[in-house]
Amino acid sequence: MPLFILIFTVTVTTEQVQIKCYNCVTPMGVDDAVEYCNASLYCKGMYCTKGPDALSNGIYHGCNDNPPLDKAGASCKSVDNNMGSHSNCYCKNIDFCNEGHVAANVLLLLIIVVLFYALFINTV
Repeated sequence: MPLFILIFTVTVTTEQVQIKCYNCVTPMGVDDAVEYCNASLYCKGMYCTKGPDALSNGIYHGCNDNPPLDKAGASCKSVDNNMGSHSNCYCKNIDFCNEGHVAANVLLLLIIVVLFYALFINTV
């Protein structure tokens, strides 16, 4: 019986957990998906993806249960096609990791400014 529990525990802990990903299309050139995507438009998968969508001439944000061909965990690869040069991105670290980079950068900048302001106010 203890062997069964050990095998079951190892099997369960090695399984990947599905994460929530945005499931929407944004226009080309829009880095911030927040205006077009929200938490109610989501899918679940092993990987969140973001890349060009030829059918809509936009950027598709979605899910995939298969890893990228090069088995990368969370990265973007440059792709040249008839739509121009774009990035195909995969991530699997947190829910909604396939949002735009601009939103994440703005949030980081906002946090830095607030911390700097709080430190400045406390020293005066």
